[in-house]
Amino acid sequence: MDAMLYIANALNLLSYFVRDILHLRVFTIASVTCLALYFASRPEPLMEVVYWNLFFLLLNMLQIGRVLRLRRRLNHERIRALGLRQ
Repeated sequence: MDAMLYIANALNLLSYFVRDILHLRVFTIASVTCLALYFASRPEPLMEVVYWNLFFLLLNMLQIGRVLRLRRRLNHERIRALGLRQ
């Protein structure tokens, strides 16, 4: 299960190289999921760390929802501005 720690850190590292906030959030969700699994599967689970990572997971999921709603609204406004939609 130590691989989960390395995968989480690799995902964190990759997130520094993305420019799109949506991709950053996806990498972060994958990373905190790996961290939660890693710390939950230890012989003596560190549940405080697991709970914090689950909180960050939820927070990032909410932020993804906000980003998607904003992008959808901006696309509709762009379409209306171009006169492509009645």
